[in-house]
Amino acid sequence: MSIDKSSFVPPYYQLAQILERQIRSGVYRPGDPLPSEAELSERYGLSRMTVRRSLSQLARAGLIRTERGKGTFVSRPQLDRAVFVMEEFHKEMAARGLAPGARLLEARLVPAPEKAAARLQLPVGTRVLYIRRLLLASGEPVAYDRKYLRYDRGKPILENELQYQAFPEIVEKHAAALPMSSRMVLRVTVLGEEEARILNVAAGTPAFLVEQSLLSGDGRPVGWGWCLYRGDRYELVSAPEAI
Repeated sequence: MSIDKSSFVPPYYQLAQILERQIRSGVYRPGDPLPSEAELSERYGLSRMTVRRSLSQLARAGLIRTERGKGTFVSRPQLDRAVFVMEEFHKEMAARGLAPGARLLEARLVPAPEKAAARLQLPVGTRVLYIRRLLLASGEPVAYDRKYLRYDRGKPILENELQYQAFPEIVEKHAAALPMSSRMVLRVTVLGEEEARILNVAAGTPAFLVEQSLLSGDGRPVGWGWCLYRGDRYELVSAPEAI
């Protein structure tokens, strides 16, 4: 990719678009350093001021961050607020005076079953990573999490990381495409016998079901799954607003 200086599109904007495409396609991943201003200036035949303007645009979009004396790095993408984040679960439990915990029940490569294959837009039987986790509050099971994700990069499956990391972070490590957005669907359901046994409640107990799809920059699904939250331990509360 090069800069077309005869184009009506300003060079700084062209460079910003080039770098954004590289970030969204995974050429540069969260935490990766970008080339220095001098390197970008030489590579694309632009002045340092033009390069700096391009980087400023990416910074305003939240795609990169600058650390004084260290350089410019790719930021972690901001997914929607409904994304399941392990850190937020731990903070919520701690705020209630409960000891947060997580237990990895299963993590293995499996042939994608029909529903997971359809959600991930893969042929049935494609090898995917399947994860089951149990979330705990002072030792009591409160949520049961199951996820499927693309396994493109072939990195080692480290159980300790899978136990505590948020879903987007796991996908980021094991899928070739970077998760850039998330789609959440909330439903009310009742627990089946296996789910109720794992959550230590009676079968038929009401629960919240949160289905989540993680999408790459081009809209391709890279992760899908669902988490069941015990209805007797969770409630939905809106933020206060003026009337």
